[in-house]
Amino acid sequence: MDSNFLGMVEEPMYTKIELINKILGLENKSTLQAVAELRVSGWLSDGSLRGAALCHAQLQNADLMEADLRNVDFHQANLERADMSKARLNGASFKRASLRGVNFDHADLTFAVLYKANLQGARNLSENQLAHARELLGAIMPDGKVYDGRYNLSGDLERARWAKVNVDDANSMAEFYGVSLEEYLAVHKQVVPSVLSSML
Repeated sequence: MDSNFLGMVEEPMYTKIELINKILGLENKSTLQAVAELRVSGWLSDGSLRGAALCHAQLQNADLMEADLRNVDFHQANLERADMSKARLNGASFKRASLRGVNFDHADLTFAVLYKANLQGARNLSENQLAHARELLGAIMPDGKVYDGRYNLSGDLERARWAKVNVDDANSMAEFYGVSLEEYLAVHKQVVPSVLSSML
């Protein structure tokens, strides 16, 4: 039998589970290799990663374009400068994740949790995308400022009520979001009505 053929047969082939586990490694280079192999196998976009726990994953500069990442847990993951354009991020959790410089062009962030996420410098991230997320409390926005509660997101309001905050009191809510009363009132007078009407 041809030795070259034997050599090809003997090359290690990673299973889907092995590649997903490689993403959890603390070394960015091997993580990016795993992502590339998942893409070649078609497992990045077919839902294989749906609901996976990728907490603390080192995914800087990862090519996650058009990936199906619904309900994935990216808690404290590093996704700086990743390409998540056209990715399905519905219900994904980015709690305390670093999303600096991420490309979100046409990504679906419906019900995504962005609690205390760092979005500074995020690219192609629209008001409409953010308005459909579930939580943004404590998040650093693309302009470097802390989120001011302008979208009245359901998850944020639930957290406020759980903490016994009066959600109908502007002073209490400004304190809850960590912004000044002036900042809170400004965005709620100008932005919220248009967001609400677009969602009716």
